[in-house]
Amino acid sequence: MASVFDIASEFVKRAGGEVEAVKLQKLCFYAFGWYAHLTGEPLFGEQFYAMKFGPVVGQLLSAHAKSKVVDQKMLEVQFKAWDTQRQELSEYIEEVIDSVWDTYSQKEAFVLADYSHDEAVWKDAWDSRPEGSRRANMPQGTLISYFLEREPKTGEVQHLPPAMLTRAKREILEEAEHVSSVHHPFIEVIRKQHSA
Repeated sequence: MASVFDIASEFVKRAGGEVEAVKLQKLCFYAFGWYAHLTGEPLFGEQFYAMKFGPVVGQLLSAHAKSKVVDQKMLEVQFKAWDTQRQELSEYIEEVIDSVWDTYSQKEAFVLADYSHDEAVWKDAWDSRPEGSRRANMPQGTLISYFLEREPKTGEVQHLPPAMLTRAKREILEEAEHVSSVHHPFIEVIRKQHSA
């Protein structure tokens, strides 16, 4: 599995060598989210948090702490610090990254942070954080569930690759179940997987 540093490196490369730290965090958030939307799987394993300026990945935040800009050199240090090797990304992941870059990279860093504040998954985590806390956990399962349901807004991530899973709407399942009892076992399996 890729790490957040693999994904961040791709965005830094597309930016020509450096990216504002706030913007990079949001690009990684949306790459994770839209990959989850297409696959139902995490893009990388690192932990997200809801913070004042939107979602952040903890390890990436540690990498750029007190720096306004992230470059490849900072990320290379992290591969060594975390004792991890760069992962070669699949063409599919590259397409997701390209689509995220095309959609969000033109936004100013703090405009993009404000944009991420409209995501219910961030709002819910931020609003439920312990009193006085500067962050709240955003579990990957919650992020994946949120993005599986979230549809792109007009003009958002227009060039995503084809989804690797198909989600059946509840109404379609209920109609199939109503039409014939032969569908019941199949529909029950789908419901169990959806509730897991």
